Amino acid sequence: MSDLNPRNQLLLLEVRRELERLLSRAGAERATDEQRKKLEEVADGMDRAARTNDDIAFMRLDRGLNQLMIEAAHNDYAARSMKLLQGLSRRFWYMHYREAADLPLCARLHANQARAIARRNGEAAARASDKLMDYVETFTRATVSV
Repeated sequence: MSDLNPRNQLLLLEVRRELERLLSRAGAERATDEQRKKLEEVADGMDRAARTNDDIAFMRLDRGLNQLMIEAAHNDYAARSMKLLQGLSRRFWYMHYREAADLPLCARLHANQARAIARRNGEAAARASDKLMDYVETFTRATVSV
């Protein structure tokens, strides 16, 4: 079965949701000052990408945020698992975002997550992570109807 299949993507997202929440909460607790500064910069960039609907900037920032979240959590086990899941999710996004994505909303959700992690608020980071995963699931389901 292809990882580009929406059903498989939804199964992947079940696992990714839990890891994303874990990494967000852990990052809020363990990120270095330098990582927090970079997270704020990514959040500002995501806000700009949302305002301008800039898909190229969004994808560059998304990759950076994914890497920063993994590094900030300081958990090699979660990092290894998440890298695989993010790669598979990214492929699915690239295949479908033009017809099914609300890029400004998605960018704002990423900005909220990055800011909560940067500001040491683990509970807000977990909530922001869940809202982002809710959106990614909605996006995935929307690809079936286009």
